[in-house]
Amino acid sequence: MRKPIVFLFLCLLYYILPAQVLIKNTHVLDVENKKILSGYDVVVLDGRIVSVDKGKQFKLPPGTEVIDGSGKWLSPGFSDAHIHFFQSGGLYARPDAIDLRKYQPYKKEIQWVHDNMEDLLHRYLAAGITSVTDVGASFNFLQQRDSLVTRAASPLVSMTGPLLTTWLPPPFKDLGNEGPFILMTTKEEAINAVQEQLKYKADFVKIWYIVLDSNKEAGAQKNYEIVKAAIDEAHKNNKRVAVHATERITAQLAVEAGADYLVHSIDDEYISNDFVQLLKKKNVVLCPSLVVGRNYSKVLSDNYHFSTYELEHAHPFTNSTIIDYPWPDTTLGKNYITALRNRKQTGQPKAEDSISASNLKKLADAGVIIATGTDAGNIGTQHATSYFDELDAMQQAGLNNWQLLQASTINGAKAVGQEKEWGSISKNKWGNMVLLNANPLDSLSNWKKIDRIFNKGKVFFPDSIVNNTAVMLVQQQLNAYNAHDLDAFLAPYADDVEIYSTTGKMQMKGKEEMRKQYIFITKMPYLYCKLVNRIVSGNTVIDHEEIWTSPKPVNLQYGAAIYVIEKGKISKVYFAD
Repeated sequence: MRKPIVFLFLCLLYYILPAQVLIKNTHVLDVENKKILSGYDVVVLDGRIVSVDKGKQFKLPPGTEVIDGSGKWLSPGFSDAHIHFFQSGGLYARPDAIDLRKYQPYKKEIQWVHDNMEDLLHRYLAAGITSVTDVGASFNFLQQRDSLVTRAASPLVSMTGPLLTTWLPPPFKDLGNEGPFILMTTKEEAINAVQEQLKYKADFVKIWYIVLDSNKEAGAQKNYEIVKAAIDEAHKNNKRVAVHATERITAQLAVEAGADYLVHSIDDEYISNDFVQLLKKKNVVLCPSLVVGRNYSKVLSDNYHFSTYELEHAHPFTNSTIIDYPWPDTTLGKNYITALRNRKQTGQPKAEDSISASNLKKLADAGVIIATGTDAGNIGTQHATSYFDELDAMQQAGLNNWQLLQASTINGAKAVGQEKEWGSISKNKWGNMVLLNANPLDSLSNWKKIDRIFNKGKVFFPDSIVNNTAVMLVQQQLNAYNAHDLDAFLAPYADDVEIYSTTGKMQMKGKEEMRKQYIFITKMPYLYCKLVNRIVSGNTVIDHEEIWTSPKPVNLQYGAAIYVIEKGKISKVYFAD
């Protein structure tokens, strides 16, 4: 029994004790001063940065890992300052937007996210995102946060409790500690709601400032005292307050009431200089969250097109719900598709997008603190991978790459009042960094060219963080098949994959031969493989499939495929004759 106990002790040490790291002779990105510090060395001991110097000699503890950073760029870890773990990013995430609860009960949807929260955190880290801010969770997610944040491969997590709201969508009533909303109709209810969050050690407080009145200003004024009571109670307990406010009047009133952080763009009017100066005077952080609204339109109008990166790196099961739409309810789905397309709400740029982009540019150029955040978890806005879509939208709005890098690092820390703890490569801060193979100031595509990730001082390679199970890999290739993306389809397969008939006759061997044989998936727009049934046994997955080649159910074909997974890749496939 002695050896297993020693082995277990050593494993525990790995997760408890941060590694000691020296990154030598690299380009350090000083995001606070917008400078590149070339030829610098960075030392991380016990999870914290202890030195950022050039030409200094170090006496380091035995076992310190020395990494040559020559020709590479060291950035602070990226931050997604606006996510929601109570939402999966899949089609079932918001029953108030499209109600599919008879196919996927909401309790089952929530449980899926609980079961996969650690995996989603790993996907964030693999993308170089070393901190996430959950701006509206639940009491149960707050408790789960406490069990995950100490783990080596978990980004830093800041989290509110349920959103304190001036309007409660009916599907979210009576959910107990899983409820993501708490209705406040009086100042007393607002104060009590904040007090309840304190019991669960919420990092800060979030308010959903919703106005349903036709007269927006009158509606906003009606709820102002309730919102202010919640903000005052939070500040009295040293908690910052984030506010969802998409109208200029609600954003203005929220800031006047003391809001610290606005988590959406103002999209109903072009902002004035007075509004800009108000945000600067109050030192308010604003997160534009540009892509989330258009993603709803893209998905529900059946106009969402996954990138290869999303197909390879987002969670395959949330991806699949979007790709399969308008399944499971084709009647409901087609009603949405027709209505949205008739109103030209297909995710293409519209007036609100133009207003949001213009307002963002004006705010950023004036020196208002902008933080990058996706609102990930909403339908079509996938955890982790949507980050790069958001960056692209911010760039299209006119922000330069230094502004984007600040928004994605130090400003994310400022949003939650933790800029002394992380967000830049500075002495005494957490050693949360990303070593890039190309300069992120040259191109947004370079942000994905990750050599290593440093999280709480530990070193990770990006492709070693996410544990794709056998069934995940099979679902990933099925998604790509249905999305007609050949590169993403081939990604889960081993280079020397073997394809057989069930009689044992080899049909093809090697990924390059597959590439030639499967080129047809890029040429057949109506090709769709519907999963009828699936059996999973260890490293073997058996799929029963229905193949469509037309928008109508004509000439349907049926088949079965047996997938064998070895060493993290699909190594063999057997197709029924």
